Amino acid sequence: MSHPVSATGDETFATAPLVIPVTVELDAPPAAVWEALGSDEMWSWLPILDRLRWLTARPHRQGAVRVLRIARLFTVEEHFYRWEEGRRATFHVTSATRPVLDALAEDFLLEPLPSGGTRLTWTMAVAPKLPGARLVGRLLAPLLAPGNRLAIAGIRRILPRG
Repeated sequence: MSHPVSATGDETFATAPLVIPVTVELDAPPAAVWEALGSDEMWSWLPILDRLRWLTARPHRQGAVRVLRIARLFTVEEHFYRWEEGRRATFHVTSATRPVLDALAEDFLLEPLPSGGTRLTWTMAVAPKLPGARLVGRLLAPLLAPGNRLAIAGIRRILPRG
């Protein structure tokens, strides 16, 4: 059974109770980081995210759809409403197999570094179906940020070695 999730845009990053931006600097050029972000191996280093499947054919573009299973407990369907090749991708979740979310959006921004590497900023915005979500979000965001930074830094495992 699928539960609808509010299909929101960029406003989610301003209004969600839980917004976690993290940045990592990578020793790979933006093109390699971009390829990794859109690969079937994205998030493969995180056991909690145990299945990722693209429903749309390559090359990916605005309108691409991906399904991700979380902790073998529930699955979300992600729709990419922004796809700026090589630079930025943003999606929102439109459905989940459990009624746990009011909204969820994520944004990936790549910036070239003078060294030839890439600054990757990942922002996650979540509105859980939870009483007191705003208070919980304010309390959890600073605690979750280090974990999210470690999670996105794991992309190094699928980047080409220089």
